[in-house]
Amino acid sequence: MNVLVLGGSGYIGSALVRRLAQDGVQVVAASRHAQGPGQLTLDTQDTAALAAALRGADAVVNCVAGSGPAIAGGARALARAAQQAGCGRIVHLSSLSVYGALEGEAREDAPLDGGIGWYAQAKIEAEQALAAYAGEGGRLVVLRPGCVWGPGSALWVDRIARLLRAGRLGDLGAGGDGWSNLVALDDVAAAVAAGLRLRLSPCEARIYNLAAPDSPRWNDYFRDLALAIGATPLRRVSARRLRLDAKLMGPPLKLLEIAARRLGRDPRALPVPLPPGLLGVFERQLRLRSELAEEELGLRWTPYAQVLSRAVDGLRPAAGAAPVAAGAA
Repeated sequence: MNVLVLGGSGYIGSALVRRLAQDGVQVVAASRHAQGPGQLTLDTQDTAALAAALRGADAVVNCVAGSGPAIAGGARALARAAQQAGCGRIVHLSSLSVYGALEGEAREDAPLDGGIGWYAQAKIEAEQALAAYAGEGGRLVVLRPGCVWGPGSALWVDRIARLLRAGRLGDLGAGGDGWSNLVALDDVAAAVAAGLRLRLSPCEARIYNLAAPDSPRWNDYFRDLALAIGATPLRRVSARRLRLDAKLMGPPLKLLEIAARRLGRDPRALPVPLPPGLLGVFERQLRLRSELAEEELGLRWTPYAQVLSRAVDGLRPAAGAAPVAAGAA
């Protein structure tokens, strides 16, 4: 099987490329800014360039991230390019954000809602564009992961650890009682690999949520991570303090982070920005149900404590860090 991975230099894409290569798949990684030998530099919103890259490919995996136009416009270009090149299958990485402000349990047939922001709207538009590709005879697998974490996770491990060490996160009370919907990076890669093998008919599309059933509430995750990295005692952080941090410090710290990267400096030397939108994630009472992925893709979830241990091993060592308990949850 020949597979093109779009966004192949990103956190998910690079792990997927390694996984597929280990499975014996002939895989090519493509991104706007290729970062290694054998990677293809490609504008994923350029239909003609995409079609040329897809000729001879049996399938394409879309891991493109970035801005709203990159996500939605790239998916529209991909749908056209795949039809032109005769590429018969797309596996698309979407997001739990497509469920919007929904609370309670969400299965794959839950209504979509882009009202919570540009990211959710872009992900919905991307799914719609690729559904049109399936309607024209293609085979489509859409994966909707929760928060993808594991070793090297800048968003859900490194950022959270830095905020805990600084005392800016801790026990958030009701503001941290939302479900984390964590899913291990390796499990996402396994789901994509299974999606490439899944028996589908032309014009058939399948959708799967991806969140480990043992993923905890955010407050429990903050406690477990804080214990593992020695960021204790865990502070109680009020909702008011958290909102002030996000509103007053978030924007200027983000600008400083961008400036540091442009100057070739390490942004980790700066305090980490706390995006205002993250506060809604921590309190949101939405739990993804992923039984369909278990049944049809054959997924077996990596245990939470095992992912936590591996993720902490990948962080910079901190004085007084405690080992991760085998039963952490």
